[in-house]
Amino acid sequence: MKKLFFHAVLVLLPFALLEGFFRLLPVSNPPYLLPVTAQDPVVHYQPNIEYLNSVGWNFAIRSRMRTNNYGYNNIVDYRPDASTPLLMVLGDSFVEAQAVGTGKSAAEILNAAVSPEGRVYSMGISGAALSQYLAFAEFAKDKFHPRAMAFVVIENDYDESLLKYAGDPRFHYFDDSGVLHRVDYHRSAIKTLLRHSAFARYVVLNVNPQRIGFNLSRLRCGSGDPYACNGPAALEQRIADSKRAVGYFFAVLPAKTGLGTDAVLFVMDAQRPDMYQPDGLRRAAHTYVARMRQYFIEQARSRGYEVLDMQPTFIARHRLDGARFEFATDSHWNALANAVVAEEIRKSGVFVRTFGQPAPGAH
Repeated sequence: MKKLFFHAVLVLLPFALLEGFFRLLPVSNPPYLLPVTAQDPVVHYQPNIEYLNSVGWNFAIRSRMRTNNYGYNNIVDYRPDASTPLLMVLGDSFVEAQAVGTGKSAAEILNAAVSPEGRVYSMGISGAALSQYLAFAEFAKDKFHPRAMAFVVIENDYDESLLKYAGDPRFHYFDDSGVLHRVDYHRSAIKTLLRHSAFARYVVLNVNPQRIGFNLSRLRCGSGDPYACNGPAALEQRIADSKRAVGYFFAVLPAKTGLGTDAVLFVMDAQRPDMYQPDGLRRAAHTYVARMRQYFIEQARSRGYEVLDMQPTFIARHRLDGARFEFATDSHWNALANAVVAEEIRKSGVFVRTFGQPAPGAH
């Protein structure tokens, strides 16, 4: 028994020391995603959790975050019984805005500008796409009765709305017939156990082998368009499928939002980093991202929706003072980008119609 105990200590001691070391470091420790089921069909985190978010193997980005009473990253709690005008901002990790810290997302900046006469709430979860935004919109319509909604649209929102290209548990996706399906999510016992380990969280969340593999595959591709790595035919098929997803989205959008076209705003991210080089956009004009981005804008405007294209604004600011709108090691909007987006939303027709006039500071 003594020998067995000695060998057990010999094996476990290095792991215990390793775990103790990583518990001293700012390892990311986000809340759990709660189960997604027929009874609770819209993804959200554990509510009322304050936590540390960090990005990168060297913790290059650190922020303090808070989930509110509905389990979304936001400094304010949501009040379904309030009657003041409400704008809902819906999206993915760009709306979730984990990297900028509590109170610095575009939605939170706008809420501070209109409060207490108005409200701006947000629902954003990393990995969501257009199909999931519809689930957010329907939940918001039924629970909070907003006067307007703003959707933040980024480059991977089109193909990842389809079960053909995605299917991570917790989100809604379109099938080949355009029917919206929910993929339920239950956290496994092993995942729950590993989340208690700072070392395991460091490997999965900070080092992020999945992201490293994704970036390496893009580098090996050698193409100016990562979506074209499997050849021109595959690219054209993906674009055709993505256009179908956009069509499915707009077909059910009015029913899911319960709003007219004059109360819905689309905020389009710029084509970054291509926009920073004088000839960058020219070289990237025929890539998947450029083509789908332009297609979505055209489809939205042809249906009477307001589109806020952040590309001209970001380019103008960059040429003025060299500003960049993402982190050095992460492509999500930094604090400046969130502030600029908030300022542009303030000037939009949807915002003015919702709150009566631009918030203070709008031009």
